[in-house]
Amino acid sequence: MGVSKEYVSNEDGKKRVVKAVDDVDLTIMDREFVGLLGPNGAGKTTLIKILGTLILPTSGKARVAGHDVVKDPDRARSSFGWLHGETGGRALYWRLTALENLKFYSALQNVPSDVARKRIDILLDFFDLVKDRDKMVKDFSTGMKVRVMLARSLLANPRILLMDEPTVGLDPSTADETRRLLTALNEELGKTILFTSHNMTEVERLVKRVCIMHRGKIIADESPSRLRRLHRESEGIDIELESGLGLPDIKKKVESLLQVVEVISAREVGSEFVLRLHVKSESEALYEIPEQLREMGIEVTGISRSKLSLEEVFLRLTRT
Repeated sequence: MGVSKEYVSNEDGKKRVVKAVDDVDLTIMDREFVGLLGPNGAGKTTLIKILGTLILPTSGKARVAGHDVVKDPDRARSSFGWLHGETGGRALYWRLTALENLKFYSALQNVPSDVARKRIDILLDFFDLVKDRDKMVKDFSTGMKVRVMLARSLLANPRILLMDEPTVGLDPSTADETRRLLTALNEELGKTILFTSHNMTEVERLVKRVCIMHRGKIIADESPSRLRRLHRESEGIDIELESGLGLPDIKKKVESLLQVVEVISAREVGSEFVLRLHVKSESEALYEIPEQLREMGIEVTGISRSKLSLEEVFLRLTRT
């Protein structure tokens, strides 16, 4: 599938066509939990909106649970629930109670009233909202609002959940609780989940499959562990140093070493400097680098092999 957008350049005022989603071929199996990563402007939200029938593809086809989002949008919509980064609960009516919100949204989704009553009771129990069902949403904490929004996304009992940065802007405790609930929705209720995120630690913790988008294309589609293995040639070493020099000078000296391809990161930890390096040969670097640095008057207090994190793999793939 693809989507082209027309923009007016700020530089010369000319119109340009940009492919926001460029020939994406993505199939997600039942009960999968898939993370969609990409830098800003990569096409993640556009892709989610195509699947959510909010944007029409300009080429190709998109299907949700087998239903074409263009030819059969109503059936496609009935197959998924939607949640995006409305961290303040703006998608809810604050002057209604949790129960009233769920009743209202179930009516909007044409859920039969007898079915809605039973389903709402189940959802209130699942999200631990029974004792708060008759309280107005305006009095809820952010975490409670998120739980109501998750319950709202399940009112039609969809097979699929589309989530656009569901934890963005949440405090650490609320974000952690939201991740726990997403895991439960996938593992206990068998929901298929596609969600976007900028939080690499979150993605690594939650999903078994990662798709990385860059400039409208999916450039990687693997499990987090396999992504790291595929980029094994990029693995390197971590070194700990002591020196009277400042961090910028330390980096320059390390970058000048023959074995060093790139300094991935460098930081001060107390009186030491900790650097992560891409090197040409791990075995040779482990021997040569400490000796060369000592000749420069820099003491190496620790050195070890390092493995790329998912974030480092992501940065390397999307750098160009």
